[in-house]
Amino acid sequence: MSGDSSFKAEPTEVVPPATAAVETTRAGTAPIKAQYLKANRKRPAEEVVASPAANDAAFEAIHDTKRLKGEETTSAADDHDQEKLGAAAPKQERGRKDKKRRGQNKGRERAHAGVSDEIRLCAEIAQGKICHREPNCRYSHDVAAYVAIKGPDLGTECPVFNVYGKCKFGVKCRYGGAHTDANGNQVVDEEKAARVSESDVVKNTCDRDFQKKIRGRDIETPRTDAYMNWLIEAKAKRAEIMDKQNKEAAAAKNAESGSKEIDVATVLSPEEEEEQVRRQAEKLKKREERQAILDQFDHDPANIRFRCDRKKMLDFRGKTYLAPLTTVGNLPFRRVCKSFGVDITCGEMAMATNLLQGQQHEWALTKRHVSEDIFGVQIAGNSAQSILKCCESIKQSGTEVDFIDLNLGCPVDAITRVGAGSALLETRGKLYDICAGATYVLDDIPFTVKIRKGVYTNSPIAARLVPKFWECGVSMVSIHGRSKEQRYTKLADWDYISEIGSNIRRSADMKNLTFFGNGDVMSHEDYWQHLEQANVDGAMIGRGALIKPWLFTEIKERRVWDISSTERFDILKQFVNYGLEYWGSDTQGVNCTRRFLCEWMSFQYRYIPVGLLEVLPQKINDRPPPFYGRDELETLLASSNSEDWVKVTEMILGKAPESFQFIPKHKSNSYENDNYEG
Repeated sequence: MSGDSSFKAEPTEVVPPATAAVETTRAGTAPIKAQYLKANRKRPAEEVVASPAANDAAFEAIHDTKRLKGEETTSAADDHDQEKLGAAAPKQERGRKDKKRRGQNKGRERAHAGVSDEIRLCAEIAQGKICHREPNCRYSHDVAAYVAIKGPDLGTECPVFNVYGKCKFGVKCRYGGAHTDANGNQVVDEEKAARVSESDVVKNTCDRDFQKKIRGRDIETPRTDAYMNWLIEAKAKRAEIMDKQNKEAAAAKNAESGSKEIDVATVLSPEEEEEQVRRQAEKLKKREERQAILDQFDHDPANIRFRCDRKKMLDFRGKTYLAPLTTVGNLPFRRVCKSFGVDITCGEMAMATNLLQGQQHEWALTKRHVSEDIFGVQIAGNSAQSILKCCESIKQSGTEVDFIDLNLGCPVDAITRVGAGSALLETRGKLYDICAGATYVLDDIPFTVKIRKGVYTNSPIAARLVPKFWECGVSMVSIHGRSKEQRYTKLADWDYISEIGSNIRRSADMKNLTFFGNGDVMSHEDYWQHLEQANVDGAMIGRGALIKPWLFTEIKERRVWDISSTERFDILKQFVNYGLEYWGSDTQGVNCTRRFLCEWMSFQYRYIPVGLLEVLPQKINDRPPPFYGRDELETLLASSNSEDWVKVTEMILGKAPESFQFIPKHKSNSYENDNYEG
């Protein structure tokens, strides 16, 4: 799997130009040693490109709006996994007509990032099999024509063949020489193929028949139906109680003021009396039926709130947790983090409504690699009906999960406008009904929540919500120490997190609730300081893991790892191997892997090598001035230019097609406003 081998990655010391100016370190600026600083100069406009952050969340808003509407957000162009071949966002109104395009999703043309072959060869024919759809097959059967335009192999080893003993892409594979004999026939390692199947390696591949059933609403969800019937009657009973309380309050007020209620009742006719009796009998019957439904579940008679049996609590104390990350928290990236020792992983946020529509690309977000020994699925929704049905459907599908997490932290406007994500934090009654219902529906599967400190910066509400989560059976709460309003500006408020943790530990009831903090963990010092001082059971890590996935090793070993450029490059190659294995080793899979490698590099370039820093550790929101690395490769890996990211992919995956364009999603160098993590 070698690309352009002309690049020299040896760690030879690069001598910075003599004109490099020494800058005085300012607040918010990373303290880089003077000898590595580049000369002070204004970067030309064409070099200013996007980092992984967006103050306006333009792309995320479009992407998540489409997902909420149930629209396809990817370019489905082949028979294998198409769930993440995402395309650039469609046009949107420009804020300023003359603003230069700097990779910020500025109303750009819809350009497909998933580049496929000019000739789309039938998958059956590519494997040397017989196509049973002929003559109605819409794909080409001309193998010779395909091979003529395919281009040379990108390497000598096929990641798919190495794992499974066969390659389902056949002659379409860009590493086909590894499993093609001298006569052009596909080779199969029978022993390995018999021993290892895809379902052994990648779990939770949703059955097509199940998807059809759920799309046709043919899946029964008895626990959800029972709870929703109870909830409807509970709401009516609550309204009745509230109406009675209002009438009693009004009567008391009238009594205090000395006013008397005038009886304006008139004499009723026999027919009217009969109708009144009939209505009262119907009202009494409905009340009895409602009470029978309410009595099916234990509840607080004062406010008709559902009470759950306490489940076995999650014991995540002392375990490292990779936060669920939109787009970049894909299965290959999670595998990279597993190789560095992370304990808990969670899939990317999936929309409950899309899962209930049976959308394949959404169900793909529940996939789990066999190495992910503690794995959860994160969902988002805006109603008890959709969230509960989604939870029960996931359970019925046979999806192997250790917990299901509800996203209550997503700050993206497209999500919060419809009442999902962090918008649910302000609907405490509704939120209680959702969490209590999910706990009941999931039965033995733990239900967890990920929240922010609140919607508004000056009005944190998380401390009031945590006891309610405990009451309705939530097994774990993780809190991001920022509000929805803040997004990622300022520092995470670990003092507030510590205050909540202290309340939990002082409570006789809540002391068994697992509680994690989240925000700005970038070093093992950050991690252990929070565990020792913030009254938390653990710290969830998001951006820190994207920038330096070896952070989990640093945490486990309590050491600083001055990782070399060649070691970092090997990590990228490891990701590519995992990506080709997951997305495919044909042209489409190669360029899907290329795209997601670029997405990840839009974070990883922000890493500052340990040997370049005057003061340790690196802080996540500190911006580095332009600097040289200790060798050419280290300098290249620190580049914020997206063209350099594509160049790095070419060193591993070969020359990118002319039609391949990577336009970063977000605004240039906005370190404080990433929207990948809720």
